[in-house]
Amino acid sequence: MQHLIFDDKSGKTTTLSCEETTLKTETNTDGKVRSTSKSFADHKEAVTQLLKKEWELLKKGSVMKAQQAALGHPLLHLYTGRGYTGCLSFTATPHGIYVYRPGDEVRDELLRITADGNIAEVLTLPRLLAWEICYDAQRNQLLLDLDHYIYQYDFGTASFTALTDTLDKPASFATVGGNTWAYGTHPSYYINDQQFPLEVTIINGSIAICASLSPDGQLLALHNREGEIQIINTADYSLAQTIKGDFRIAAQLLWTKDSSQLIMQELYKAVRFYEISTGDEVSEEGLVIPGYSKDVSDCSLNEDNSLLVCTQRTRAYVFDFVNKRFLYEFPLQHCVKTARVEFIDNERLGVRTDYGCFSIYRVK
Repeated sequence: MQHLIFDDKSGKTTTLSCEETTLKTETNTDGKVRSTSKSFADHKEAVTQLLKKEWELLKKGSVMKAQQAALGHPLLHLYTGRGYTGCLSFTATPHGIYVYRPGDEVRDELLRITADGNIAEVLTLPRLLAWEICYDAQRNQLLLDLDHYIYQYDFGTASFTALTDTLDKPASFATVGGNTWAYGTHPSYYINDQQFPLEVTIINGSIAICASLSPDGQLLALHNREGEIQIINTADYSLAQTIKGDFRIAAQLLWTKDSSQLIMQELYKAVRFYEISTGDEVSEEGLVIPGYSKDVSDCSLNEDNSLLVCTQRTRAYVFDFVNKRFLYEFPLQHCVKTARVEFIDNERLGVRTDYGCFSIYRVK
């Protein structure tokens, strides 16, 4: 195990490597190399100390970068910091990866991270708490859910515009598919500019609200009632299908690329699969997290649908989605107990942790 950490301001490079039970540290400052080593009781403790040392450097502004990495290993670690608000949103765009960062009590920020892992731009958000960030390639805009109010950000004018300005209950969503936008802030939701009433159900103190557009934008999956997901045709706003099951709250909805199947992550429970044509649930035993506990914290499906990644607290599980089989698992570094995962391309997984770290892992 070896991590290279760069401090662009000072020009200092630190190499941390773990060989069996020994942690080796090598620093290079303007050609001056200094090496130290320390042994620990076992390999696990040596790795723990490597990550602890790395975290100290990341918090001081250094960045861990690797041009190549083994499967399940990081290509990038970047400290975003400034506390934990519960929001872990980010999205990949041709302009860079936009990552939410908590600010102070009056402002939050979006960081634009370039391909080489540097922070190229800091945008001040018009509201606190970015729960969702979506990129629309056709409009070259961002659609954002900021503290349950919906905004758009135009890259051409570098400006934010509010799309909703009223709020009854803290229930909202934002999603992009094809040339379609769908977003909602209780008591209304919108498909592009068409407005509809949005009812929400409160179950044991949690609000049932979740929605996702199919990749082509022709169908909207809307969950706002216990055990039910409506599939709405976005062309004429008709109800195309109703999925019903013994679940309570859907935390996340993902579509397959052909829009034939919906993947539903049940809140605090497992991932489930539904056929859109019939509304029936499909059993996928090969896509279940191995081990005693089957609950899933977050999940992401890459664009070509070759890989599905599910997380369970601080571990990620990688599945072959084509052949429906488990491949491997790996730990999420610099994570306390929760993280947001999203593919940034077909082979790399973005991870934003509750410890204030944004990472990229090679998973294919």
